[in-house]
Amino acid sequence: MKKVHALLSRFLLACISLPLLSRLWGKLTGLRRPRFLSRRMIKSFKNHYRIDMSEFAGSAQDYPSLADFFVRPLDPLKRPLSPSTDFILSPADGKLSELERVNCNSITQVKGKTYPLSRFLATDVDFAQGWYIATIYLSPCDYHRFHFPVSGRISGCFYGGTRLFPVNPFSCAHVRNLYIKNERLITRMELNGTSIFVAAVGATFVGSIAMTYLPDGLPAKNEWNELSIPATQLVEMGRFNMGSTIVMVLPAALVEAVIAEKGKPIRVGDPLLKIAT
Repeated sequence: MKKVHALLSRFLLACISLPLLSRLWGKLTGLRRPRFLSRRMIKSFKNHYRIDMSEFAGSAQDYPSLADFFVRPLDPLKRPLSPSTDFILSPADGKLSELERVNCNSITQVKGKTYPLSRFLATDVDFAQGWYIATIYLSPCDYHRFHFPVSGRISGCFYGGTRLFPVNPFSCAHVRNLYIKNERLITRMELNGTSIFVAAVGATFVGSIAMTYLPDGLPAKNEWNELSIPATQLVEMGRFNMGSTIVMVLPAALVEAVIAEKGKPIRVGDPLLKIAT
């Protein structure tokens, strides 16, 4: 019976991971007319996830669609973001589901499951130097915009993946290489003479990943695009529709100390790691 249940679960996950389903959901949540319907959708979503609007701009009913409400911005007067050049700061609100140092081509997806770092980044990686991996899971009720964790220069980006599996613990435990299979946009930044990577990973019902620094939209898939764009710490980097995941990959030589604690909630601007001087 357990084997049948596992096979059925995998089949259902495969079905809902098809991007078409999430695109259709994106169309539905983007409806602005009739107004009573969009307001009802927003109210139901807000109440279901018990979303507190005290830190966000306006009220829930100010947003024209559920999709707009998903990516509601912070009110800078109610929740100002304070840069700190001594630290690598959290780029997103969510749960710090993983924070580890690795010296091999294997990083944690969930306890007992790993995936290859080189395939995830779609680039060669020098494992001997060591890398810190920070994985932040954004639930549907979280703030869905994410920000630059440091100031530096964007030197490239990569857009890959073909599916949109859920990124909850159950899916992570049952889908091999989930973060590689799911759509992802990886940003490479230069800081103190070395490269760091910030990956925005899509999920089921994430109709799109929008990158603020790419005003013309996402690049062609499966190739690195060379860029030269300045980035300022805690300026908006991009946004998700619904919940998803941020994976940060940083060389160990850049890190003096670990500040955040794995498994705990984290918010944009919280210190993750102290930068080595």
